[in-house]
Amino acid sequence: MEILFIHGAGGWEDDQPMAEALYELLGVPVSAPRFPDEDMSAAAWRSEIERQRAALGPELVIVGHSFGASMALQHFSGSRPGDPPLGLALLAMPFWGAEGWQAEYALPPEAELPAGLPVWLHHCRDDDVVPFGHLGRHAARLPHARVRGHATGGHQFRDRMTAVADDLAALRPQP
Repeated sequence: MEILFIHGAGGWEDDQPMAEALYELLGVPVSAPRFPDEDMSAAAWRSEIERQRAALGPELVIVGHSFGASMALQHFSGSRPGDPPLGLALLAMPFWGAEGWQAEYALPPEAELPAGLPVWLHHCRDDDVVPFGHLGRHAARLPHARVRGHATGGHQFRDRMTAVADDLAALRPQP
């Protein structure tokens, strides 16, 4: 198993501690490349996700944070070549189209994820960037997702990455 960590908008540096925590907790390779801040279009980010994904192995797990979670969800909700990842962990994901959130990044109503794809939604109640209420909206939109609300941790999931790692550990292939 290896992880592709997709940082939030303009947050590559701020999100590195989350990627490093996953490496320390799971002991698996974690790729955390810098995504294109100069082009914040959904198309540019989805293209970069596919490019990064192609460079990694087949036992891939995607972890997205904030805007990166939104782009991962969009990317894997359409028909994409190749096998889907082993799972998606989406952290502090905005619900685009909600009051004050640009609809251009919203998941299309007809979008569907690959059947059987494990999805986890994690959000901290004290997130001061993406309101906690966005978690409930995503839970309604993705009823098969496992929802994890955390009392504390803020937008950067301080002291909460163990919960994310525990979910991802279930995806490890058994010997």
